[in-house]
Amino acid sequence: MQLTPDTKLVVRLPKWLGDAVSCEPALRALDGFYRDAGRIEHLTVAAPMRTVMLISHQFPGVQWLPTDRAPADRPAGWRGYDAALLLTNSFRSAWTVFRARVPERIGWARDGRGFLLTQGPSAPREKGGAALGLGKKGGWPRHLPRGVGAGAIELVQMIGVPVRDPRPRLLPTEEGLAAAKARFERLRLAPDAPFVLANVGARPGSPKALTPAVFAAAIAELHRRTGLATLLACGPGERELLHAVQDADPGKDVYPCADPTVDLPELVALASRARVVLGGDTGPRHVSAAAGAPVVVVCGPTDPRHTAAGVEDQRFVRVELDCSPCHLDACPLTGDAHHACMTRIPLERIVAAAEELLAPTPSA
Repeated sequence: MQLTPDTKLVVRLPKWLGDAVSCEPALRALDGFYRDAGRIEHLTVAAPMRTVMLISHQFPGVQWLPTDRAPADRPAGWRGYDAALLLTNSFRSAWTVFRARVPERIGWARDGRGFLLTQGPSAPREKGGAALGLGKKGGWPRHLPRGVGAGAIELVQMIGVPVRDPRPRLLPTEEGLAAAKARFERLRLAPDAPFVLANVGARPGSPKALTPAVFAAAIAELHRRTGLATLLACGPGERELLHAVQDADPGKDVYPCADPTVDLPELVALASRARVVLGGDTGPRHVSAAAGAPVVVVCGPTDPRHTAAGVEDQRFVRVELDCSPCHLDACPLTGDAHHACMTRIPLERIVAAAEELLAPTPSA
């Protein structure tokens, strides 16, 4: 299929925040395609409501279909489109548009859904063996580890729309900027004060969360070397981790953003001003990078190759272990081996990565 401006297209973004942000370049290219033809009303984007609130202001005129509420919760809500572009890899998303009788269904043939698609290229695979710097081999079916955004770009270009800028970009909203300004006023910080943004939050029980003691020690050492203040950020339901970092003595000039916690629009605003952002391989890391911040990413159970494209202003820190990257939701090991991929991260490497990003860029 080759896309035309008369095609009524619905694009389904992934449910995970980081994956959805990674698809922004593909979505921006589609927006430009329809906007240039004067047919922007023919483009609909299906995404969780939090993603809609995060990026919809960048695409005026686009129709939005929240996937976590009616009518997208049943096949009837997906009818009336000429084509569906699935930037997800799930069976369920393909099954939904198949049952909705959408004529053209485009996406990667993964998760056993190839027979439901009208245009479903096979995802590339790797040969085997552990990659250099990684301890654990990939598991069956050994799809080539690469970012969701790269796959999204390939699908968009496959239907005839070029993607000229592959880097995700998020722009602050007026509401987000106002929230950040109010935050600085409450913390009694100068509006133009330079700072480090430490995203210490993670969903409860997440193995991607950096150990509070290591986080606190890295923040304290970075302050000792640079003198920069640090804002501790977390999302709703993540205050426990923020307080744990506070209790671990992160040093001077540390300001908790806990009452209220930081929502996504404010995170974009804060990240757009931060000198550097520290955090795990979680959704806010992708938001911060798309907002233009240099980011230090601590990878424990995750494979950095999944998100290693277009990351000139990011540094990945991890330790090589036989059990990592496992991509498990909970560490099954016990004793000293439990969550070792995060507890053994040397704070010196985190600090060194941050200092590298803070260093002035040499003049051309």
